[in-house]
Amino acid sequence: MSWVGRFVALPCLSALLCAPLSGQQAAAVLTGRVVDASGPVLAADLVLTLDDDEVARGETDADGTFRIEAPPARYTLRVTRLGYAEDVRLVTLTAGAPVELAIELRPAAVLLEGVGVEAERSRERLRFEETAGASVREITSDELKLVPGIGEADPIRAVEVLPGVVSTSDFSSSFHVRGGSADQNLILLDGTPIFSPFHLGGFFSVFNADMVSRAELASGGFEARYGGRVSSVLSVESDPGDGTFAVDGGVSLLATRVAVSGGAGDRDVRWRVSGRRSYFDKLLAPVAEFPYHLQDLQAVAEVGLSLRDRLRFTAYTGDDVLDFSQLEDEDFPLRIDWSWGNDVVGLRWDRSLDRGRLSARASYTRFSTSLTFPDFGDTDFRSRISQRSFGVDWNLRPLPLLEIGAGAGVDDFGFDNLASTGGTVFSEGLGTGTQYGGYLQTVWGRPGTWLVEAGARIDHWVPAPGEPITEVSPRLAVKRFLGGSSRWAINASAGRYTQFLHSLRDEELPLGLDIWVLTGERTPHVVSDQLQVGIEAFPNDEWTFSAEAYVRTFDGVLTFNTTDDPNDDFDDVLVGDGLSWGADLFVRRSGTPVNGWISASFLKADRTFPDLYAGTVERPEVTYAPIFDRRLDLDLVLRFPAPRGWEGGLRLNVGTGTPYTRPVASYAAYQPRFLKDGGRAGWAGDSDDDFAGYAVLLGERNGERYPVYHRLDVSFRRDYQKSWGVLTPHVDLLNVYNQKNVLFYFYDYETTPAVRSGISMFPFLPTIGLEVRF
Repeated sequence: MSWVGRFVALPCLSALLCAPLSGQQAAAVLTGRVVDASGPVLAADLVLTLDDDEVARGETDADGTFRIEAPPARYTLRVTRLGYAEDVRLVTLTAGAPVELAIELRPAAVLLEGVGVEAERSRERLRFEETAGASVREITSDELKLVPGIGEADPIRAVEVLPGVVSTSDFSSSFHVRGGSADQNLILLDGTPIFSPFHLGGFFSVFNADMVSRAELASGGFEARYGGRVSSVLSVESDPGDGTFAVDGGVSLLATRVAVSGGAGDRDVRWRVSGRRSYFDKLLAPVAEFPYHLQDLQAVAEVGLSLRDRLRFTAYTGDDVLDFSQLEDEDFPLRIDWSWGNDVVGLRWDRSLDRGRLSARASYTRFSTSLTFPDFGDTDFRSRISQRSFGVDWNLRPLPLLEIGAGAGVDDFGFDNLASTGGTVFSEGLGTGTQYGGYLQTVWGRPGTWLVEAGARIDHWVPAPGEPITEVSPRLAVKRFLGGSSRWAINASAGRYTQFLHSLRDEELPLGLDIWVLTGERTPHVVSDQLQVGIEAFPNDEWTFSAEAYVRTFDGVLTFNTTDDPNDDFDDVLVGDGLSWGADLFVRRSGTPVNGWISASFLKADRTFPDLYAGTVERPEVTYAPIFDRRLDLDLVLRFPAPRGWEGGLRLNVGTGTPYTRPVASYAAYQPRFLKDGGRAGWAGDSDDDFAGYAVLLGERNGERYPVYHRLDVSFRRDYQKSWGVLTPHVDLLNVYNQKNVLFYFYDYETTPAVRSGISMFPFLPTIGLEVRF
């Protein structure tokens, strides 16, 4: 048994056996939904008091539903939401007879200062009190829009400001978490996986900020219900609106977008639809032909079938098109038609039970790319991957101190990759795979004292071609509150995580597309054992603090084999393993005019693969730092009031240089001339025809590092209230002091000595945009 198995097995069993299954007073249950008096569902805070003493507290889910447990008694229930009059009523709770309420709140004039900050504090505090080991950070829709971006808010770009997250280039929004590769992040849109959620080769993400209510990143210790990836879980939740008709539009440097929301005449029906299109091709048409555009369409809808039942529908489709095939310029060197994009559709049914919740889900997601050359009809490059998912999740609280979660699902994958020209197939891959998964998760705890989460996943992978694989992934998390209060706590978690697909994208390129492959006879699966310990604190209503240390192993990672044999179908990738360890610090201040957070991360990551250039059948292994091994990464994010009613946002990022392989010398390369019947006609270099150019002698792989990276970004936005709606101009200033951060080095060996030059990342880049809401 692995160290994770030994660490987890005994405490898992102990937690289950020691749970207080008897001798406790049965709790009473209060459930229901909070709505606006005019119809839309609302998010609200609820407090139960007995003789003016608080007994229980809760908040509604995104669909307005709530559930509170307390000992049987007669209580005063207070329901509050900023901007609405408080609802106060008496409720009598009895054991075994759940009480259901439909609560209508009516708008009321209140002081609006600090709206978003207090709501965020409450959500983080509840997570701190109810979650044992997961490292979870959330960015709200308001914060998304104040994190400076390239023309418009981007949820994935905003994730870069969180601890443990590394981005290696200004030109790519792909990210790495705690030493994991970019393809090891599970990215969910309303619970549906999305493979490569990027436009323009990774420049920015497919998520339209007008459709996002919040983005939540679990960077470690996530629960057994999450499977399929080993590094992190990024959940992006769509906003279906409040059920009233509204229009949000925007124009930015990148694209024009519009979102329309409304209801269907019923307070339990909400929907929102958005569309976006870039205009590079139209804007540049008078001066040059640049036939590139992106377009996407996203929709979300929620339907309340009853007080207990809700349906949620999500859909997305988007394409990037780079089409030089219609150019009439005869001097254009190469005509291409290149397109890529995602399609996502998901449906989820949620039912509120007396002591829990039941959910059923079905989804389909696909990523595809295609490249053709009209002048070469026999050239074909394509890559596609798809996933069909079906699953059921069940959550039950049989006792006040015990919660049980269980679920099962089936995920059916397929991929098809091909690169061929002139009748020769240079690379191909075709296969399917089915993942049968199930999990059991228990949470036991005493408020303000202990929390224990014990669970396990079992995944059975059936590839074609390939042999079936079964992996058991135990997980355990423990939190101990200190000092008899819920303000300070220490935690520890350990677990095993598995993954049955890989991306073969070269992560050292600033822009690129993912080429996905499945585990099978040619590729292994990834197994990652992880351990983390930390301390968390809410010393007062303004400050949040956490510090964590972790270690992770990665067995079964892949990299390109750039020296593969074209006649060998099984050596185009190399299989290796990895190790990462480090620490993350997070300090947040809220509730004041100037608020924000600072995050600091230390990371040491290694990858070990067979040596590409050993030139032997049995290649020795080489260990090196991957491109995302940024030893120290520091982020400061602030929100602050600016003059004349403007609101400002600031991000300062400082990080040590990422690794690269340094050329140490160049030499003249010659090729011998051979006789027709064999043998060499002369020594290499006997004539000018033998000269093949200059070759480069490389140093230790990724043995050098680029200079320290640092960049300051600032944003400003202001709402102008009009009779017809709200007009919001915004300004983003990237790289304010024009720091020339290095992207690549180039070497000129034609001079003596050789001259090194570099290409920088973003220069000072001001952008403006305009949003309209009515």
